[in-house]
Amino acid sequence: MDDEIRRTVSQLASCSAVLTIELNVQEAADVRVPGVLDRTSAARIAELIVDDLLRLIPQLKQFGVVLPGALYDQTELLRPGFPLLGALEDVFRGTLRDADYQPQLIALGSDDGRAFTIAALNPERGAGAGPLLMLPLLFVGHPQPIAELSTQLENSLLQQGGVSATTRSALEEAFGIRALNASYATVADLCALLKVQLEGAGFDGLWTLLERAFYRPDESCDVKLPSGNRFLLEGGTVYTPFWTFDDFAQVGPGAETAADALVGAYVDWLRQQRQYLMALTAYRMPVHMAIVDGATDCHNTTLRELRAAGALEGDYLVETVVRVENPSAEHKLLITNQFDDDIGTLAYTVAALDADDHLLALEHHYPLTPGGLEAIAARLTERSAHIVRRVLHPGGVIYSAHGRCLDTAVDSELPPATAY
Repeated sequence: MDDEIRRTVSQLASCSAVLTIELNVQEAADVRVPGVLDRTSAARIAELIVDDLLRLIPQLKQFGVVLPGALYDQTELLRPGFPLLGALEDVFRGTLRDADYQPQLIALGSDDGRAFTIAALNPERGAGAGPLLMLPLLFVGHPQPIAELSTQLENSLLQQGGVSATTRSALEEAFGIRALNASYATVADLCALLKVQLEGAGFDGLWTLLERAFYRPDESCDVKLPSGNRFLLEGGTVYTPFWTFDDFAQVGPGAETAADALVGAYVDWLRQQRQYLMALTAYRMPVHMAIVDGATDCHNTTLRELRAAGALEGDYLVETVVRVENPSAEHKLLITNQFDDDIGTLAYTVAALDADDHLLALEHHYPLTPGGLEAIAARLTERSAHIVRRVLHPGGVIYSAHGRCLDTAVDSELPPATAY
């Protein structure tokens, strides 16, 4: 590409719109994941969408349009930097062969009906991803007209840009779905809706993190929740401390909590932590989770301290409370499932005993990812392959109120458990 063509390409700008398809909530969990359309079907859908929008914006013909023949989940579209939209713009720019910009409609389809040749455009979601699916489209043109188009879309698309019956029917047939509603919107409209949904559900802090990452990635923010959770956003990464029950109760956010309220407080903290981490991961925000020094002020943990702590890696964390030096061989593992009805397993408390039932080690195994419980179970199963293993399910969280620490459940075959 010569210098004149480079200047022409670099002077282009873009803005976007989204066709949203709402599925029936009951049906969404069972609907198959729509595949990538072939080129012919994608072109047909693209022409119908452009016809819809031309009724609202006749001057749309002066812009280039590029859209994929695929549907995406909200978390695939709304990510820091909006990489899906960036990939669409790269496609359009890559088609320019001459120095003079020419508007054109580019509909992306798949040769095999399964995947695009550009990996960044392939839908990632699994079955039952949610009731809202999206088909993004990008408008490309010179900066001033694009700025005017963007304003016009923001002011009128959601209120006046209806999806025609023909377009809706074609979408349902092409993707094999049944739409409860279909409408056009801008990315700003989607973000405004997400803000209302999150704040309505009590996740104000989560929206603060997402909004900053979407629109002001160079700015940092510090989110503190009433439950004691802490999330610091800096340089596109979210830093957050992880507290085990013992640390939470003794030196962390629960240090001032009455002993009889510790379980409820920790469950509340862990619920929020899991929900935030699941959402941040879904929106592809990098998370640095770490255990901070026990002497650190949990309410005023600095970014430097979290960075210095190093990131927790893997699917689970093992907290060793007791370890006997020069122990005899393990004869039995006594495993307590620390469980809460609302959030499931908090941790597995593992007491390793010798042949005389003397304690060799006391550990707490905490799942850190959705696959953590399975990984812990596999590790403990392998460890106890040739010894006795007893898994106790007390149906609650067993802890020492005096020691403010997790404890083992009582095994009917052993003396009463002792808090360590």
